[in-house]
Amino acid sequence: MKKREIPKGLRDFLPEEVKARRNMEKKAAGLFNSYGYREVATPTFEYLEVIESGAGHHIREDLFLFMDRDGGIVSLRPEMTVSLARLAATHLRDERTPQRLYYMANMFRQVQPQKAQYREFWQLGVELLGASGVWSDAEVITVAAKSLLELGLKDFKISLNQIDIFNGLLEQSNLAEDEQEQIRFFVESKDLVDLSNLLEKLPMDDQLKESIALLPVLHGGLEVMKRIPAAEKNRKTAEAIDDLIKVYEALQVFGINEHIVVDMGVLRNLDYYTGIVFEGYSPDLGYGLLGGGRYDNLLGHFGYDCPATGFALGMDRLALVLQKQQSKKEELRYIVGGTDLSKMVKEADRLRAQGFITELDVEGCSREELQQRLAHYHAEHEYSLIFID
Repeated sequence: MKKREIPKGLRDFLPEEVKARRNMEKKAAGLFNSYGYREVATPTFEYLEVIESGAGHHIREDLFLFMDRDGGIVSLRPEMTVSLARLAATHLRDERTPQRLYYMANMFRQVQPQKAQYREFWQLGVELLGASGVWSDAEVITVAAKSLLELGLKDFKISLNQIDIFNGLLEQSNLAEDEQEQIRFFVESKDLVDLSNLLEKLPMDDQLKESIALLPVLHGGLEVMKRIPAAEKNRKTAEAIDDLIKVYEALQVFGINEHIVVDMGVLRNLDYYTGIVFEGYSPDLGYGLLGGGRYDNLLGHFGYDCPATGFALGMDRLALVLQKQQSKKEELRYIVGGTDLSKMVKEADRLRAQGFITELDVEGCSREELQQRLAHYHAEHEYSLIFID
């Protein structure tokens, strides 16, 4: 018996790690409450039929499945949106809308464990139910961005798309379903070589091929949407572009546009998305930190036709990024020297307030003397000199 081991892809959390997660939850709850979102909780497992009716049958290979004593097949929850759709259809259909809900919970997926990818992981997120239109999408994206800011992340981007831009082009192609799925996979994974090879073999209009081939590399501001050759001839795609422009403009009003980029390759891999989709990234991690979008048809699977939009943030991945940022601060230290003590003290205090270890030169050394001293430092930390005349 492996008495000291735990199953692959799971982790023990030590006191400081639990403390950090609780701190994240507290800050996020304060932000969500300030926007009028209320916390809900669902069971850790659901019937397989519930999961597949919302997320699609392809998700089965990622599920932890087991049978209860009544013979029902149940699954540990792989995400929360489907569970919340079931909850809303069961308990909230007679409540006023819009309903603003949030959650903090652990999820389970049968994935190959690696850095930033675990079989049990924690998420927090919000769902805005009963509100359609541009402003509701913009609010949810704003709350997503402000969550990252509130939790201490400053350097990040949220990639924004409208999946009907892509869906409209695919429908125009009249391809078989399996061929469309191949194209979708190559666009989302930004596999330009395989996408190009596939498109070359398919019986499609050349302008349509060019438009689809461009999607994975169209990344930037609103100007990228002018580079889709077939857009003007496709009503569904054109309407989706107009929707994306309006959401982008609303985000300017909300004041978070410095964190927003348009990315035509963001499609999300769950079946229930119907409009705006988005993903959040940090340059310090090769995986997405958050993701979400509009899913107007999902609640209808549970007998409750209701528009909805939301997002989920991966707490484990964000913790890795914040930890990495903190290590960078701990590795880099400052020495502040100069001739004006008042300015030196203010600068040293400013750096310490940002989390940097900062030493004040109390010996009154010249710039040259301090540079010579730093040249002979062989500590494990990197020092940077700030000299104030």
